[in-house]
Amino acid sequence: MKRQTGIAAGLLAAAAAGVVATVAFRGGQAPAGPPAAPPVTLATVVRTNLTTTVLTAGTLGNAATRPVVNQLTGTYTSLPAPGQAIRPGQDLYRVDNLPVVLMQGGTPAWRAFTPGMTAGPDVTELQRNLIALGYAAGLFAAPTGQFGAPTEDAVVRWQQAAGYPVTGEIALGQVVFLLARVIVGGLNQAPGQPASPGQVPYAVTAATRTVTVPLGSSLPPVTTGEAVSIVLPSGVTTPGTISAVGPVPPAGNSGTSGSETGGSGTGGTSDSCGSGTSSGTSGASMQLTITPDHPAATGTGPDVAVQVSLVTQSVRDVLAVPITALLALAGGGYGVEVAGPNGTDRLVGVTTGLFANTLVQVSGPGIQAGMKVATAQ
Repeated sequence: MKRQTGIAAGLLAAAAAGVVATVAFRGGQAPAGPPAAPPVTLATVVRTNLTTTVLTAGTLGNAATRPVVNQLTGTYTSLPAPGQAIRPGQDLYRVDNLPVVLMQGGTPAWRAFTPGMTAGPDVTELQRNLIALGYAAGLFAAPTGQFGAPTEDAVVRWQQAAGYPVTGEIALGQVVFLLARVIVGGLNQAPGQPASPGQVPYAVTAATRTVTVPLGSSLPPVTTGEAVSIVLPSGVTTPGTISAVGPVPPAGNSGTSGSETGGSGTGGTSDSCGSGTSSGTSGASMQLTITPDHPAATGTGPDVAVQVSLVTQSVRDVLAVPITALLALAGGGYGVEVAGPNGTDRLVGVTTGLFANTLVQVSGPGIQAGMKVATAQ
């Protein structure tokens, strides 16, 4: 570039004259010449999206779910092992050697199921499970909420398969409705111990992986559906999505999230949450829940300390150059040196916007995507 070549040549000539004068006056060897000017390369003005982020601490584990509450009286004769996954249709445990079966549903069972009972959401859930498990084939294809003869026949089929006495009725406690499959946690009971209503024989979490982040005053506003990055302890980054923003669940809830997977969540009525919702991460009253886009990449460990990258600012479809292309102008502000044909360059003043990583948003007269600008290395 002619302007820089001329400046460099002048500096070298002046330096050479100074060396000669010094040698003539003092004698001896000439000192080393001035340091070389930093190398200059060309970069392209690009049109792109820019984003700045902030890292905050989070906890990775399995999502919380409602506890498994026993409603039967007798003796625990079988309990699962910690870490075991239990799907709808499988045994949660056994009392007096009769299985308590997991079924999928959001409404807890609160009464026995008998022919002619009042219609309700619990009947609808039972019918939906009998259909999904294959016991309603040829009897009904969609839940009606009414416990009639077809439902009684489907229950008989299920009782025969589950090993219950065949009655066509289901006593309270013989099925437990939860939203999805669960992972067994720590045991509170052991086989041989007495079972009584209200006991929680063991802790459970949902199988879904989630990350929870306490919302402190220093964090940016967040919105459900917003994309984030999760930095695992290994340093690997995996994408995630904010699935809920809401109050921190009461102490003692299992899992790392205050809502059952697939439900509305503790923050189901809130679409966004700004900063300042709590006094800090240690005493935060609000938290965000993040669902990893690739759960298998997050492992299976509970209470894993991770970092979450939250977006603080973003701009779309803007012109950007490397930060090293900016030149401080004597009158203030910045400019860039635009490369012209045959090595003729021109200095153009620019207005800067968002700084993100190595790029900066710029605008100015004649600045267009594809132009070449000088950058210092």
